[in-house]
Amino acid sequence: MDSSSRVRSERGRRVSGVGASAGRADAQEGPARDDIAISARGLTRDFGAFRAVDHVDFEVRQGEIFGLLGANGAGKTTVIKMLTGLLPPSAGEGQVAGVDMRRAGRAIKERIGYMSQAFSLYRDLSVIENLTLYARIYGVRGRRLRRRVREIVERTGLEGIAPRLAGDLPMGLRQRLAIACALVHGPRVLFLDEPTSGVDPVGRRRFWDILVRLARETRVAILVTTHHMAEAEHCDRLALMAEGRIVESASPEAMKRALVRDAGTTIEVSAEPSWRALAVLGEAGFAGAALHGRRIHLFAPDPDRATERIRTVLEAEGIPVEAVGLREPALEDVFVHRILAVEREREQDREQDGDRS
Repeated sequence: MDSSSRVRSERGRRVSGVGASAGRADAQEGPARDDIAISARGLTRDFGAFRAVDHVDFEVRQGEIFGLLGANGAGKTTVIKMLTGLLPPSAGEGQVAGVDMRRAGRAIKERIGYMSQAFSLYRDLSVIENLTLYARIYGVRGRRLRRRVREIVERTGLEGIAPRLAGDLPMGLRQRLAIACALVHGPRVLFLDEPTSGVDPVGRRRFWDILVRLARETRVAILVTTHHMAEAEHCDRLALMAEGRIVESASPEAMKRALVRDAGTTIEVSAEPSWRALAVLGEAGFAGAALHGRRIHLFAPDPDRATERIRTVLEAEGIPVEAVGLREPALEDVFVHRILAVEREREQDREQDGDRS
């Protein structure tokens, strides 16, 4: 297939994808403030009797990196598909780059970049050829096309590999090329769905360097889904998702401070066997105890008293304690604590339903 045929085929596929489910209506300009790039209000999506997303609300400002953090199946990808027009919501509304996602088709496509988990690159085309193809698909022509391709190659660090075939690149460089293709038309908003899946830690670090510079220097708004805690630390603000709902939304640092305020100081316990120590501590009333690798983390308003009790409880069960110490809370502590709280809430609801029946 020649380049012109590729453009016609790909343009048809993408126009019928992003925004097509919302129709071909002209863009409907909303009253949102200029600095609000994404606004979701009560977004809900049902698949039959299953509710995948349950009344989600958040806003993302221009120049901000906003993360949706959650386990697989939490509803993160479904949120992105609704906001990009790929999937109609069962209820709720949203605006992206000033356009109502329910009534604007092509207008949303022209204002956003979208890198899905299965972003398509043409493996038999070079880096430059892929970028040129995607620029033409988005209607970029002439001098602007050449300028945008040159700028995006520099911004994403692809200068030394521009002539190489996409199929010959390692995963980290393919991901960088994918984000370059999503940015080549100069979108105001960028959606990234698990963008570093399968990328090694060094490649992941370089990828996030690009995102941070992009947000700070060009004020592109970035909405990224992830389940990597280290990646989530780079976000300006986060929404923790569980069972289709947002259970907390704030900056990573604010979430950590809230954890200390609500649950107490983080205590780390080293004791073997760790799985048995965890069970004993749970039975002793440390409800928020959880394994982090081979260590146990739990929370206590009075850490001195809790530390003494931990040693007493474990030693009484014949479990040798290697160390008990205080530590600063990590984002993983926040995530585990909030998710366990949701699970306990669900268990209490089931018990109450059983009592009523």
